[in-house]
Amino acid sequence: MKRLYPLTLLTVLAVSMGNCASTEDSVRTSAGSKINTSSHLSQIDQIDRELKSAQTEEAKSKLLLAKGRLQLELGKYDDSIGTLSAINVAKNATVNTGELNLYLGKAYIGKNQYSKAILYLNQSEKLDKVYNPERKKLVVQSLVAEREYYPALAALTKTYHKGNQKKDEFYYETAAKTYLKMGFEYKNSSFYQKSLQVTNMGLEDFPENEMLKSIQRDCLEVLQPDGKL
Repeated sequence: MKRLYPLTLLTVLAVSMGNCASTEDSVRTSAGSKINTSSHLSQIDQIDRELKSAQTEEAKSKLLLAKGRLQLELGKYDDSIGTLSAINVAKNATVNTGELNLYLGKAYIGKNQYSKAILYLNQSEKLDKVYNPERKKLVVQSLVAEREYYPALAALTKTYHKGNQKKDEFYYETAAKTYLKMGFEYKNSSFYQKSLQVTNMGLEDFPENEMLKSIQRDCLEVLQPDGKL
């Protein structure tokens, strides 16, 4: 991904990211990685100072994009959306609009507004020619949250076929959970059977996966309520 920081900000990032974060001064992103809260806040302060002296729309947009990403990683979703929405794309042909829409999609996921998230994530995919499996997974998760089960399963299958990816825990967990939800909502045992089938396949590769074990128990309670195999 192309770096979008002005030279004046690069020095700040290099210094701040080199600092060691204490347990109390860090948060986890949605991807599970830790970030240094104070480092992100100091970077945002630096960006705000540079915004005051930004001379061009391009420089301002790059700073806003960097600030919006930092706010997103801090879990400040409303602030992130406000910052990113302030970027004037019409007047700035150089801004990475695929990246911009990706950040907006993630921010709306953080706010549990999945229909909006899907719109921005799909727009990001149209604008960004680089295949991004993580973005595809975000779309799948959002579709499941919106109870768009058939589109979610279709998108999940397409994600792994197009990327030629080996089916991982995300695939099995998402597919099994989606079929389980469909069985519950549609009162149809065939969906429970499909969920159990996917779960068993997943447990062959990932025998210690607790979510798959839980889904397996839920399916068996419906399909075999007497406990007989």
